[in-house]
Amino acid sequence: MAETAEITAARSALRAWNSAVGDAHLEAMPLVNNPVWRVVAEDGRRFVLKRLPEYAPGAGPVDAFRVLGHLQAAGVPVVVPIVTDEGAIHTAGDEHAYALFPFVRSDSGNHELGPYAEETSYAIGAAIGQLDRALAECPWQPRSYVDDPVPEALGAALPGLPPEVTGLLEPLVGHLTATVSGLPVQRTHGDCNTGNVLVHKGQVSGFIDLDHLPLGPRVRDLGYYLASRLRVHVGNRHEAERDTAAMLAVLGEYVAGYHDAYPLSERERAAVVPIMLLVEIGSASWALHGWTPDPDAYQRAATTIAWIVDHLDEVIAAAAVPSTRA
Repeated sequence: MAETAEITAARSALRAWNSAVGDAHLEAMPLVNNPVWRVVAEDGRRFVLKRLPEYAPGAGPVDAFRVLGHLQAAGVPVVVPIVTDEGAIHTAGDEHAYALFPFVRSDSGNHELGPYAEETSYAIGAAIGQLDRALAECPWQPRSYVDDPVPEALGAALPGLPPEVTGLLEPLVGHLTATVSGLPVQRTHGDCNTGNVLVHKGQVSGFIDLDHLPLGPRVRDLGYYLASRLRVHVGNRHEAERDTAAMLAVLGEYVAGYHDAYPLSERERAAVVPIMLLVEIGSASWALHGWTPDPDAYQRAATTIAWIVDHLDEVIAAAAVPSTRA
């Protein structure tokens, strides 16, 4: 079978790392926003080749690389691109640029159902806190955007959503605005979803896709991660009740882990759950009005919004549960 033009272009781009990978084998990995391939080098080592987006989502490759270097030096588990044989951090091929990364192991399955659910959830929260602490101390200030969730989610996105969503949220707009407005702002990951936080054996093995790096409320990284996990659980039609209950049981561990690594104010702790709602409002809006409308993604976000609103007191209480970790 003849290979696709996309794989042919990726194989051609991979020659830029010939001294590192040799006669490598490529296989496509699940598509998220940009194509990625698992690369098995001639000597058996594994890498990931990623086609970079046509337009930087926030920070450009050079700015992001400098920030990654700082984070790595600070002990944060980030995945840094491998330089090409020409000494560049990415290579141009066909109409796109490509970057090569080490392959980082991550576990499949739901860690919240495992025997070490509390310990793993606490460790993930702590790792996100350590990431944000290091970002706050970063001497590099990349050119990116400002992430202000209140005007973006409630002012711009919410009015454009269908009545099935706006009707649920309109009674909460005042509370959400008061809770999330005026939070401390710093450099953040910006796309800290569950797919970009790799977990292996109960610890974060790598943060990936640090190419947003906006200025925004630091606690949004934690809220974004939690919202993305909840979206997966609510969308699991056959086991939604089981999976959401398991997440609620350890929600306080995530928050406590972050707080112990990078202490939160009372206002910031109170904003975690409201930010989860604002994240899903943004997701629903992007799914409807983004570059490529995605009705299924909209439905997942809308269902998650409805679930949070229906269980709001329960979720807030779960996020406030003190940790049992020492």
